[in-house]
Amino acid sequence: MLTRMSPSPRWFPAALALALALSSIPARGAPLEATRVTLANGMKVVLAPDSLSNTVDAALWFAAGTRHETPAQAGVALLAARLTFRNGAADPQAPLEDEGGGGLLSVTPDYTCVSATVPSEALGQALQFLGARMPAKPVTAAQLAAERSAVRAERTRSERTPVARGLARLWNAAWPGHPYAQTGAPPSAGSDALKPADVEAWRKARYAPANAVLTLAGGFDPEQALAAIKTRFAGAGGAAPARAAAKAPVAAKRASERIDSPARLCFVGWRGPGSADPDGPALELLASWLGDGAEAKLTTSLVRDWNLAVAAQAGYAAQQDGSLLWTLAVVQPGADSAAVERTLLDAAKTVSERAPEAHELERARRRLESAVWFGLQTSRQRGQALGEAELLAGNATVASRRLAALDKVTPADLQRVAARVMTDAGRATVWMLPAGAGASR
Repeated sequence: MLTRMSPSPRWFPAALALALALSSIPARGAPLEATRVTLANGMKVVLAPDSLSNTVDAALWFAAGTRHETPAQAGVALLAARLTFRNGAADPQAPLEDEGGGGLLSVTPDYTCVSATVPSEALGQALQFLGARMPAKPVTAAQLAAERSAVRAERTRSERTPVARGLARLWNAAWPGHPYAQTGAPPSAGSDALKPADVEAWRKARYAPANAVLTLAGGFDPEQALAAIKTRFAGAGGAAPARAAAKAPVAAKRASERIDSPARLCFVGWRGPGSADPDGPALELLASWLGDGAEAKLTTSLVRDWNLAVAAQAGYAAQQDGSLLWTLAVVQPGADSAAVERTLLDAAKTVSERAPEAHELERARRRLESAVWFGLQTSRQRGQALGEAELLAGNATVASRRLAALDKVTPADLQRVAARVMTDAGRATVWMLPAGAGASR
């Protein structure tokens, strides 16, 4: 069964698993080879056919995230997205489920995405599902109130893991004063002052064809699909709204939070450049070298050599105008917190002083490339990769060049990007501590 409508922003790069019907694993050659077309109304179309796949993912992407809201509009991006996905129906996914498929809604600081994944022969129904939401049915005051109540109810549920909560706090600490500070946070229902007219104004400005990308990935005939898309989405275009100005973040900070867990978690992260930056592949590999596998730098230092942690990890997540290189230590009971933090920092920053050995980089590269291939098994995953590349990096072909870019990274590149990103001003630290009286780091 495919995942139903998501009530909260998608946790980007690899923090939410999507339960999707499996399609064929793409051929080793180039799983994301795509054709880009711009329709007369300004809508961009990205087509990535796979003759071995028996499913197809169709998705509409809009540059309409929480970062585009004004203070008076706080909450409108999520509410507009949910109401558009629902489109006045009690069960909006019923038409897709009747075909053996399903849909998904994602809202992040940078974009809104509505997708439909179905068997290949049901592509017409998927396009009809998306087309009916552009434009969607007008919103009533009762529908807006009900959706706002649903979001508020979801905020009261504690479904996130301690690690997910810690990463959200780390984004907040690394990007204070910037919309990215809310990455991974519970959804906001917005102010009661928001009216249906506000939702309609947002959708008119942000869900216009000139501000949209349609991705199609999986089993389909490109010529027939493009003809159907032109027929279905040939409406008036209009001008795309101006891109939201990037806010300069202030210095990163420290934070802590109590959790219902016996373990202490220490997160240290550094904010970095956006998705289009050419150092992205090197930063991905740096994270893999730091924290992926039993031989990774953090594991050998914190777990094996000093016995300060029971596990250690690292990761890299990029958005349009910024990113987060993060590390995590699950602290050994009784270990001194200052020693944990100092050892983690020393291990992580070693690479900025001395480049890794070639065999260490190659081991990290193999692990990362395997993860990339595993993450492209389904039509939905391939559509996600293409859509994010188009929206965040400005060109879907960035996704198809990712593996080639990883192959070109050298040990000297890791040393260089570590020195570039691992600065004191951009470093944030978060401790997730066990709840209860007397608990301490």
